[in-house]
Amino acid sequence: MTTSIDVDSQYDVVVVGCGLGGISSAALLAKAGQKVLAVERQDGVGGCARAFRRGPYTFDPAIHILEEAKDGRFIDLVLRHLEVRDRCNLVRVENLYRTVFPEFALDVPYGREEIVEAHVHAFPEHEDGIRRWFGLHERFFAEAVNLAMQIALSELDQMVERFPVFFKYRNAVVDAALDDCLTEPRLKGVCSSIWPYMGLPPSRLSFYTFSQLTSVLIDGGSYYCEGSFQKLADAFSQAVEDNGGDVLVAQEVEQIVVEDGRVSGVRLADGREIQAAVVISNADAIQTFDRLVGAERTPPNVARRLHRMTPSLSAFVVYAATDLDLAGAAHETFLYKHWDHDQTHEDIRAGRPGGMWANVPTVEDPTLAPEGEHIVILTSLAPYDIGRPWDDERERFAHELIGEFDAHVFPGLRDHLTFCETATPLSLERFTLNHQGAIYGWEVTPGQTGSKRLSHDTPIEGLYLSGHWTHEGPASFRVILSGIETGRMVLERAGLGAAVPTFRPTDLPPLH
Repeated sequence: MTTSIDVDSQYDVVVVGCGLGGISSAALLAKAGQKVLAVERQDGVGGCARAFRRGPYTFDPAIHILEEAKDGRFIDLVLRHLEVRDRCNLVRVENLYRTVFPEFALDVPYGREEIVEAHVHAFPEHEDGIRRWFGLHERFFAEAVNLAMQIALSELDQMVERFPVFFKYRNAVVDAALDDCLTEPRLKGVCSSIWPYMGLPPSRLSFYTFSQLTSVLIDGGSYYCEGSFQKLADAFSQAVEDNGGDVLVAQEVEQIVVEDGRVSGVRLADGREIQAAVVISNADAIQTFDRLVGAERTPPNVARRLHRMTPSLSAFVVYAATDLDLAGAAHETFLYKHWDHDQTHEDIRAGRPGGMWANVPTVEDPTLAPEGEHIVILTSLAPYDIGRPWDDERERFAHELIGEFDAHVFPGLRDHLTFCETATPLSLERFTLNHQGAIYGWEVTPGQTGSKRLSHDTPIEGLYLSGHWTHEGPASFRVILSGIETGRMVLERAGLGAAVPTFRPTDLPPLH
């Protein structure tokens, strides 16, 4: 990483923001021979993967698992292509997650048949419906992957006939798919209990996104990066520098310079201008156009679309350490006060903890805390505005959130905390600059999923977008995918597309 006095005045590509979607794009472009500058206003790369230390404790601020990371899958293939696979050790989490409801708990294991059997064991009288539900995910994912390799508008009618499951559910909410497979309300709640990962209850959440995330978790497992996910971000940063690029930290881009409808570079906060024919913004989409490009240079149709779209919820996070013995704790535990997910969403909107999960990364990596202690990160979805100042509500909300996990997941937690710090939606907004502290970009509704999110290219020639505001949507793996796809698009338009492998997994789902 470098300081502002070390960078050149001209590059092929400037990347604004070094979250995973930006730094992965920069790494791919540098590997392909482009002269790249990646700029980050924080003092290091990673964005939501930027770990922080408090005394002897290391915390991941927002990313707790990574999908598609086993050998031969997307993340592994990308890191090997960039020749930095050895710079981060990705460890598979034993169980996918634990889900806890009133007087009910279920450990959800890794593996397709294993996850089916776990649900059948909990609800034996609904075995047929359970198999239909998980079979639907498998079929939907297989059709989506195979369709993506074959789609042509001229053959749309034929595609609808060949891929009926995909076309039936691509614009559906999760509840609609649940209703087609299951009848027991509690079972529906359990089968959809990872919805906080996407920020909306099943009654509003896109089945397209939910099913894809579920499928990659089942087939590929979830992984933790030893030493924190900072190691993964640093690996991408190293790939930029290994291939002749520059990573500039602790420096902010003040403006994306646009002249006659096309990008000409960026202006840094210290006044320096960097020339580049291509700029990739991994920043918040609203910040990108309203502030960095400027309203007067943003095409009116882009401005209208941006301000019609709805940002996702934010979150309230407790970063804690405890001397409780948590051996056997799950890496991720979802906690519900209600069986009805819509009731949970009402709690969230009213400023009460809901859509809650706990992460205990020291189960996989004890080095994050001193011997005999564990890191515990508690997260609740939360609106940006609860009608009262968050500074006044911080202590109350933290007390309630810790109390829920003390009562139902980690007995004695409150009395055994050795460290505690909190972040409100305002904290997340300041850290990420995401509009209203949105943690998933846009809400993950059917109307804001896939191609209905923002494209990587923009009407401003030379300006591209990456990150969870774009087609791929939220989740750590999909944000990295967005960075790779943005880089691929830039290279293809420069006539260099052959320099990029497909990164197609070796075990694509078959289409039976």
